[in-house]
Amino acid sequence: MKFARLSSSELESLEKEFIAFLAVNGIDSDYWIKLKETDNEKAEDLVDVFSDIVWKKNLDEIKFLEHRTNNSLKLFHCKKNTIELIGIDGDIQHYSTKKPNSSTSPKLSIYTHAKSYSISREDELFALIKGGCCISDEKLYNEFKKFI
Repeated sequence: MKFARLSSSELESLEKEFIAFLAVNGIDSDYWIKLKETDNEKAEDLVDVFSDIVWKKNLDEIKFLEHRTNNSLKLFHCKKNTIELIGIDGDIQHYSTKKPNSSTSPKLSIYTHAKSYSISREDELFALIKGGCCISDEKLYNEFKKFI
């Protein structure tokens, strides 16, 4: 398995897709039930393959990720061959999307970085998600990009 096995609840939410996956692999519902009872390892392997397919499809669609802590916000624009970072350090808990401009606004350090993927795009995005990133949209990234 390249990524991670989907949880039971994730598999339940993708029941139709999983049934279609089994059908493509020549497995009907009766055979699936029998397979789980007689060859659980093979059944688990099929769940692993399906999980990787789902992960790959979703990783391919990711355009933006974000990672938040109390003192840091990392925004990633995940392009085809490169990933761009806007990092914000400081007291971001009270930050609004308006550019800080008064002495009472929290002091923020904003920096950027861009690089080619050091491993495959999907592997790098998966590692970021496992490291605490969540899928985001372009709105917050573009708001901070205006400050640079």
